[in-house]
Amino acid sequence: MLLRAARWVAPATVERSTLIAVQQTDSQPDSHSARVLTAEVASAVGLQEGPEGVAQVLRLLGASGKQTLKELARSARLPVPVLAAVRHELEARGVLLREGGLLLSPLGEELLRQLGGPWVPAACPTCSGTGTVVPERYHPVLHELERRWANRPEVDVRLDQSFALPESNLRRTLFALDRGALLGRRVLFVGDDDAGSVAVALLARELRSEVHVAALDIDARVLDYLRSTSEGLRVELIEHDVRQPLPDALRGRYDTVFTDPPYTLPGLELFLSRALEATGGVRGSQLFLSFGHRPPGEAVRLLDTLSRLGLALAELRPAFNRYEGASVLAGTSDLYHLVATEGAQPSVTGAQEGGIYSGELRPRSRVYICLGCGASYTVGPGKELQTIEALKAGGCSQCGARRFKQNRVASK
Repeated sequence: MLLRAARWVAPATVERSTLIAVQQTDSQPDSHSARVLTAEVASAVGLQEGPEGVAQVLRLLGASGKQTLKELARSARLPVPVLAAVRHELEARGVLLREGGLLLSPLGEELLRQLGGPWVPAACPTCSGTGTVVPERYHPVLHELERRWANRPEVDVRLDQSFALPESNLRRTLFALDRGALLGRRVLFVGDDDAGSVAVALLARELRSEVHVAALDIDARVLDYLRSTSEGLRVELIEHDVRQPLPDALRGRYDTVFTDPPYTLPGLELFLSRALEATGGVRGSQLFLSFGHRPPGEAVRLLDTLSRLGLALAELRPAFNRYEGASVLAGTSDLYHLVATEGAQPSVTGAQEGGIYSGELRPRSRVYICLGCGASYTVGPGKELQTIEALKAGGCSQCGARRFKQNRVASK
């Protein structure tokens, strides 16, 4: 669709401080077109961030010049499928181009000027804006983490699993170290598919310090991986489903808890409740929560949950954690540094009755097309194949190929 623009000029017949609009040709956008377009795209996609979310996509592309879809999703903090829908709408309107990546068209550049124009990002290029780097002193720990990380199992998307990259894992550990939450402490990981317990144990060994570290998980495969990758380290492993209360032997035993819960607010509340069981709600105990960026409405409910649990938000580091894959998280999650206040207590004390995982609360089937022969497969809850990982592992039943693409038109 063609949009119209107005440029602002100061005619010689009026004071220089007086500005009037002079309409240009029909091939150029009008003065409100940026607002109209961002509102249209946000409405078409159902974007919870609203028109401002679309405007931020344009600003980020204007600042970078060109990005891949995944890079843009990470910087815009939008799930890859959501950003793909935004991209489709912007391409249909002639705002975006694909030339070895995504970039603004001339129309997109004009719209960006209406939004205030591009800017030079001020985020620290060394730490990518996270505020934490891995000093050379700890590079041996990073190399050891990278070596051990290679043996990780396949993610189980039914459990909302995704693996943090080794450098991100170590940066999170160093973040906690700087806040006095590790050395001489009793540390528990409530869910540990990231192998964060191994990072803590390796760092403690490097510093020749005592840290009692334990990891609790429901997935026997993850525990087997932790058992093999923590060889030579002191890591206590506990198999437990946090939908059940913690065993009495674990209650009030820990000073510090790390958790990277399912991608849902019920999952968040449950995991934080178990974390408070583990610390006994002792005032000043520290929790490190990794959780994906939420749209404004959900972010308000998240903060309300923290308040009800009696957890003070000491620090929030956006896009601190980086993951392999995790398109629903845009490959990143935020790091929350939480401190228990007086009277902090779990809100979930008994068994969890409702669902906590994305697939339980937002069940969705997707159609995948085999790149070898074109056969289609419906994957999702209640289907013979519940995950794309299962489809890839078994391969196409027609030709044996293991590469598939999602049919976004047929998905629902």
